[in-house]
Amino acid sequence: MVNVAVFDLIGPFAHFRKYYTNSSSLSYAFPPRTVLMGVVAAILGWERDSYYEKLGLSEARFAVVIKVPVRRLIQTVNYIRTKEEDLARLRKLGVMKGTQVPLELLLPGGAASSLCFRVYFAHRDENVTRELRERLATGRSCYPLYLGLSEFIAQARLVYYGPPDEVIPAGREVVLHSVLVADYLRRPALRGDVVLGRERAPQSFGAGRKLMPPGNYIYETQARPWQAELSVPVYSFSLSSGKETVAFMEGELWPSSPTVRESASIA
Repeated sequence: MVNVAVFDLIGPFAHFRKYYTNSSSLSYAFPPRTVLMGVVAAILGWERDSYYEKLGLSEARFAVVIKVPVRRLIQTVNYIRTKEEDLARLRKLGVMKGTQVPLELLLPGGAASSLCFRVYFAHRDENVTRELRERLATGRSCYPLYLGLSEFIAQARLVYYGPPDEVIPAGREVVLHSVLVADYLRRPALRGDVVLGRERAPQSFGAGRKLMPPGNYIYETQARPWQAELSVPVYSFSLSSGKETVAFMEGELWPSSPTVRESASIA
C-alpha cells in the first residue's frame, strides 16, 4: 500500500477565500485542495506556477480533517491600490484612497487556542512523499506557510508517515473524519446532533493558472466524525491522537507493491 504523510496545519487565524465572492471576501471552513497544493509546494520549495501538473488530480492525493471547531468573524479591512501608477505617491507617503471590503475570518471555537487542519498527502512518485516527510520531521519548510493570507502564519507538524492500517471498501457504512467530495456520498447515516455543511470549492489548476472545474464538498460543521455509506474506499489510520478514517478527494489511492511500514508520530 502507498505511504501517506500526515501533518497538522496550525495557526490562530485563517481565510480561504471563496472563488465566486466579489464585493465581500467570504471564507471556506477548511483549506480547499488548491490551498493544500500550495502548502505542499511551499514545504518542498517548488516555485509558483511550477507544480500544478505535479500535484494535479492524477498525480497527488489529498484529504483534510477539521480538527478544531471553526467560528467566523466579519471584519472590514481597507485595501489600497498598489499598481505601478500609484507607486510614486506611495514612495512619498502620500495619502491613498482605500476600498473597504468585508473580510470573513476563521477563528478557533470552543476552548481551542489555534485552528488545526490535519492534511493527508500521498504522491504517485513516493520520493515526493518521502521528501515532504523529511522536511516536516526537521521543520525545514522552504517557504513560509500561512492559512490563506500571508498575515496568517502557520506551522506544520508531522503526525504520521506510512501506509493506512485498513482499507474499507466502498458500500460499507463508516465513521468518517475528513471533508468529503459530495459525489462520493451514497447515503448519510445522521445520528445525534451532527450538522453537515456543503461548499463548492476549487480542485486544481491548469496551464496558465486556469482554474479547473470546482467540486462540491461536505463537512461536519463542529469538527465531529459522522457516519455515511460511500461509493469509494476509505482509509483508516491509527495515530497517536486516536483512530481516524478519511476519504481522499480524488477517490482511492493507487495500488502499490508491498512496502515496509514506516511511521513517525508526535506526542
